[in-house]
Amino acid sequence: MTFQDLGLKPSILKGVAEAGYTNPTDIQSRAIPLVQAGKNVIALGQTGSGKTAAFGLPMLDRLAGGEPGIRGLILVPTRELCVQVAENLRVYAQFAGLHVRTAFGGIPISIQESALKRGVDVLVACPGRLIDLMQCNSVDLSRVEMFVLDEADRMLDMGFIPQIRRVLARLPQERQNLMFSATMPGEVEGLVRDYFGMSERVQVGQRSEAASTITHRFETMSATEKEPWLERLLRKRDGTVLVFVKTKKRAEELGRKLKRVGLPADSIHGDKSAESRHVVLQAFSRGKTRIMVATDVAARGIDVSSIGLVVNFDMPRALEDYIHRVGRTGRAGTEGEAISLITRLDAGIQREILGHMQKTSSGKARVVVDGKTVMQPKEKEEAKAGVEGQSRRDREAEPRRDRDAEPRRDRERRPRDERGASRRDGGDRPARGGADRSPRRGDDVPAPRPARPSRASQADVALEIDITRAADGDAFGAGVLDGAPAGEPAGGGRDGRRRRRR
Repeated sequence: MTFQDLGLKPSILKGVAEAGYTNPTDIQSRAIPLVQAGKNVIALGQTGSGKTAAFGLPMLDRLAGGEPGIRGLILVPTRELCVQVAENLRVYAQFAGLHVRTAFGGIPISIQESALKRGVDVLVACPGRLIDLMQCNSVDLSRVEMFVLDEADRMLDMGFIPQIRRVLARLPQERQNLMFSATMPGEVEGLVRDYFGMSERVQVGQRSEAASTITHRFETMSATEKEPWLERLLRKRDGTVLVFVKTKKRAEELGRKLKRVGLPADSIHGDKSAESRHVVLQAFSRGKTRIMVATDVAARGIDVSSIGLVVNFDMPRALEDYIHRVGRTGRAGTEGEAISLITRLDAGIQREILGHMQKTSSGKARVVVDGKTVMQPKEKEEAKAGVEGQSRRDREAEPRRDRDAEPRRDRERRPRDERGASRRDGGDRPARGGADRSPRRGDDVPAPRPARPSRASQADVALEIDITRAADGDAFGAGVLDGAPAGEPAGGGRDGRRRRRR
């Protein structure tokens, strides 16, 4: 299927081609027809599966050629995601005559009020700043035809559900509702029931499932070993790397340490100003800064196609945060890798992650723990089993070269010792007591049995990471206070390893 098959307007298709896309992803091919049909849609998909285009393209297609005014409203949880979604939509809408504006905190509200007065068709906003604009009567939401709630689970985590309800109360009753997210907590289900009415559901993969293009590696070490281990890794690895830590203080300190040892690194966290964060993200997206240390502010919504490696320097406190962190790599079908540094306190969250991937991966997960592959795609296991089975059958079919099966003429050709005994019969040692003595037990050495095949160890899945550079242009904006709590995550003790009894 191509985007032309979806029936989008030529002006929108031209923008899609300008973005370099030809074939829709799974969630796009399933959701876009439903949105075009005017249905309310609840779509769940892995991070990096293409959700922005899944709601953005049909929205622009519907609004193209209409009267000016805010007819499309998209709510997002963070400033980074707000700017990113708007930039993507501007590329798609550049030939359709539609204006896409943003509203987020961290900059003077007067700047955004001036932009809105110049004309707006689609508004991408964070809930807090949108409410500020509503209180100033700077926005008119009475003509909104399509409403999108993006990253709804993150909205819940950040406490935005009350603000979202205030916004929904100001929207027209007759509108189309869309919700796109990677996960679906129960509280969000309640919001959907209250405001969305009858909805079509689209789900790609299982809930909270990590992308199958990511190899997950877990390395066990002490807390004091982490920094030198990370430095050695970053010196060996090329390409863009995103390092996650728990707190703003840790992000700043680690970023400075990496720079002091000569690595091209920087950090992003909530204590940096909006302008500083914008500069850091621009440098990272364009490849000027190869390594970025971040709190969970960057765990969702940041789409830098060149991130080949994500490092969990500090493990997250929850499974959902792990899924979103590692989702910054392996996007849009490219291969990626996630390495997590596991201390004694992280044993509990590690077990939870491994158990979750065992249940939800559908045989596609690639997981390596301390150098040992514990999960890999089924097709690789089946192919490996097929090779081993064929080798076993070949060995079993091979005739045993013992005395009874050997042709007589071959036995007669064997070199004999000075007593006339075949060396096969008694090795290279001459028989004691003469050739005519009766054979004794142990004189003949039986043919050796075929060696038992050794158990082959599974090889690690090799990665070929395609590192590309982000296009020039403002793809990112200022961030949001991450509010990451301090403290170590609670976890169980380190699992003991059992030794196999021989």
